[in-house]
Amino acid sequence: MGIPLVEALEQVDLEVGRTYRYHVKGRVVELRVLEAGSPALAPARIDESDIMLEPWVELPRPTGGVCLHVKPGKLPPPDIPDIPKDDEGL
Repeated sequence: MGIPLVEALEQVDLEVGRTYRYHVKGRVVELRVLEAGSPALAPARIDESDIMLEPWVELPRPTGGVCLHVKPGKLPPPDIPDIPKDDEGL
């Protein structure tokens, strides 16, 4: 069972302003040590151009046009295709 990263780093003497790089399981891990209250610790600013607008928009009602009143009724039967005599046996 491994120890949490925070506990492992508490055992190391880290210098402020220094960057450490280590190879761990075939990957490179970079650790930057910052002072408490450093501006780099502040949350990143959000670029408002990346924010999508709400997709629900109230569109204005259409003006003009034709109003149709529909009454239910019977539909005509579908067209029966003509099948040539030589294709009937297939």
